[in-house]
Amino acid sequence: MSGAAARALGPDDPVEYDPFSYEQDEDPYPIYRWMRDYAPAYYNPRLDFYALTRFQDNLDAFLDAATWSSGWGTSLEFMDSPKPDTGLMIYMDPPRHTHYRKLISKAFTPRSIQMLEGEIRRIACGYLDALEGRSSFDVVKEFTARLPMDVISSMLGIPEADRHEVQRNSNWILHREPGNPMPVKEAFRAQAALMQYMTAQIEDRRRRPQDDLMTRLTQVELHEDGVSARLSDDDIRAFLILLATAGNETVTKLLATAFHELWKNPGERRRLVANPGLAATAVEETLRYDPPSQYQGRVTTRETLLHGVKIPRHARVLLINGASGRDERRFPDPDRYDVGREIDMHLGFGYGRHICLGASLARMESRIGIEEFLRRWPEYEIPSDGAVRMHSSNVRGFSGLVIEASP
Repeated sequence: MSGAAARALGPDDPVEYDPFSYEQDEDPYPIYRWMRDYAPAYYNPRLDFYALTRFQDNLDAFLDAATWSSGWGTSLEFMDSPKPDTGLMIYMDPPRHTHYRKLISKAFTPRSIQMLEGEIRRIACGYLDALEGRSSFDVVKEFTARLPMDVISSMLGIPEADRHEVQRNSNWILHREPGNPMPVKEAFRAQAALMQYMTAQIEDRRRRPQDDLMTRLTQVELHEDGVSARLSDDDIRAFLILLATAGNETVTKLLATAFHELWKNPGERRRLVANPGLAATAVEETLRYDPPSQYQGRVTTRETLLHGVKIPRHARVLLINGASGRDERRFPDPDRYDVGREIDMHLGFGYGRHICLGASLARMESRIGIEEFLRRWPEYEIPSDGAVRMHSSNVRGFSGLVIEASP
């Protein structure tokens, strides 16, 4: 059922929320509103999953890892069984997650991220300067997809000559064909190639340390209860692949969505042009309004009663943070895009133990990207066929966005 049709739905009308539906992905927010109002503990019997859409319900679940487990995966298509041996931090529960995150955080520090601001601006300006003077360009292909991969590669110490291939393999891992939520066969080849490449890089850093994040990951040490622990090569490889895929995807989609919303809301764009200091709040508003990551999957460890619905043990549950950002119970006038909105908290990066480790980096990249883009193109248009959405069950955003530069 389309978003347009969902706008007229009442409490007794049949609605199926399907995260694999391309039609719903064009605008899921009317259906999210129906779910918040009439089915806050929604159940889809055909696909056998539950979904939470209200802000407080999602916040409570993010904070209760004992009841809402990440151990079966976080995307619906993969949540068929426990996944204890992937090495992916997002698939871990405490105490293993706590231990692993402490080790990663010792290398991936706020100070090391803050020191990147000048480099991020240099990279952003390099791409945007090359676009000046052109009448039109695809801002995703020419900028938003390139910036985060270059930043991540610079952090990790990946040579410039290798970056295109690393990004190509990362994109294949995330790619989905129409009507099929599972990875394509090229994705498995790409994952194997990326793992082989990262293994070689890790071995090189252990032999020849450098001034980069990859080297710091091989060196970090944690002392707890008299026991010393370090990251294994498998641990580091899993984190690097997560960073190269999820980290790349988040900023690519967040920036493109911001440019699209600023075009749809010219008053907000002009407000931001007049006051560039609002770029940071514009990033937060975009994360609230239409975040790249629409849901986080969890599996219940015990039977739970919520809004009169009995959710059984080992039920697959989607915590739809994309819906929680439009919850009028938390945010006034939630369907209005307001670059100056004061937001004390949103769930665009998740929350609690699994809040995105790279959130501060993504925020910095996105803020700089908005600042530098609007400095060059305070007025622009997007043609009627210029916005092309990518589709996956839990990531929302554009694979292409054509910008027509105003004189």
